[in-house]
Amino acid sequence: MRNLQENYHVVANAFPSIGKKIKLFWGHQDLTDLMHDLLHNTRGHSREGFKLDVAVALLELQELHNRVFPQFKEVSFNDRSLIHRTTHS
Repeated sequence: MRNLQENYHVVANAFPSIGKKIKLFWGHQDLTDLMHDLLHNTRGHSREGFKLDVAVALLELQELHNRVFPQFKEVSFNDRSLIHRTTHS
């Protein structure tokens, strides 16, 4: 696993505009939203995707952000079902 700076540079060198957004959004909900949009097909049509090194760097950045800022962690399907059961019991 690469560190924060190494992962950032992999992404920023390949996609400078994404690198700028990562810097701007780090520590905020906006980064969780950005990562979701980058790593999931939310446009409804096929996309080319990222080269493996960039995809791994994005995933590792997302994982680090989730650990450091758990309050912004994206809720998974399993987490949503647990929330639904506890709030509607």
